[in-house]
Amino acid sequence: MSDYSKEELEKQLEALKLFPNNNLVRQLRKQINEKLESLAKTEINIPQDDTDKKHQPNLARSQGLKKYHRYIRLVRNNFPQYSYSDIRKQFSRRKKGKESPIPDVVWQNPSP
Repeated sequence: MSDYSKEELEKQLEALKLFPNNNLVRQLRKQINEKLESLAKTEINIPQDDTDKKHQPNLARSQGLKKYHRYIRLVRNNFPQYSYSDIRKQFSRRKKGKESPIPDVVWQNPSP
């Protein structure tokens, strides 16, 4: 019964109205109504899952950028003579393997 669509379940409910109202008919009607409710719940949850999928890459991107800027800010606290943009440029040069006026020790552990 779990593979039935909403329309098929509603047709079955209509067909049950032809039979006398005994225990078996009531049980079947109750089961069908439960299946309809569970289908309605899954239909409601599907759009929410789509929105979660759209937000998940944004969350990952946001977390990565927060880590990056927090790291740059820590380095800037050790070298106040450099501007924020200069430190970003030096970090990018260091990632490429070029020399930077900021020592490697600071890049590896920027905490004071």
